[in-house]
Amino acid sequence: IENMQLPAPELLNYYDNIQNRILWLDSTVDEMWLEYEKQILAWNREDKGVPIKKRKPIKLMFYSYGGDLGINHSFIDVIQHSKTPVWGVNMGQACSAACFIFIACNRRIAMPRSTFLIHQGGVDGGFSGTYEQVVAAIFEYQREIEELSNYIVQNTKITKEEMDDKFNSEWYLTAEEAVKYGVADEILSDIDLVL
Repeated sequence: IENMQLPAPELLNYYDNIQNRILWLDSTVDEMWLEYEKQILAWNREDKGVPIKKRKPIKLMFYSYGGDLGINHSFIDVIQHSKTPVWGVNMGQACSAACFIFIACNRRIAMPRSTFLIHQGGVDGGFSGTYEQVVAAIFEYQREIEELSNYIVQNTKITKEEMDDKFNSEWYLTAEEAVKYGVADEILSDIDLVL
């Protein structure tokens, strides 16, 4: 008995949450988030044949300052193609890539003091290679940013003019502002909703 060790509390919480279709997205948006995408796909596979209205929603609990743009795109596609409803809950921070992923959710809930950040982000390490490679990379990054801007306009109440004006800066939104601009649908009023 003295050699027995209890699992780490984080691990116990993780498996308890998985059983309830809750994923905590509380890290930098990186390769680990691909595992969360795989879990969303697994729940869709499990629900195959079940009417959409009878499927138990997947709840993504956000507390992230953002991260990788490529994984951002991949995660948005998985959420938008999920037949099982995906809810996003901003537990405090949904910034940059995390904010864009949050916007993809079918139902978007903000904690009262949560913050959102919309911006173009940056390129880690810059561009390197031959002249042609750098130019191609810059054009590709510009295309991705324009696509992201259009995505925000199409999925929120933010106008193209507002995006053109604010996207190249650090645009922080409170929970109330997020609801006003259609980034969030509602501010949490009953904790039972996200349990």
